[in-house]
Amino acid sequence: MPVYPITDSWSDPISLQAGDIVQNHSPHPIDVCPGEPDEANRLRLLGYVGAFQVDDAVTIVARGTSHGSSALTVVRGF
Repeated sequence: MPVYPITDSWSDPISLQAGDIVQNHSPHPIDVCPGEPDEANRLRLLGYVGAFQVDDAVTIVARGTSHGSSALTVVRGF
């Protein structure tokens, strides 16, 4: 299960495979965008409970919404 450290700046691209589940693995909300950073097209994952599954392969970027440390985990193969 890959873990990606997230800061308050947009991350490098994170490649996802069809069926992957992306989870916020920290107490702070994380913003996620497909492709390039886009405020109008972001999804906010709440702390520890925020998650989503992708139907197709996609590349995302993410950033934390606070100055605390954050992390995204990717569960593969579902």
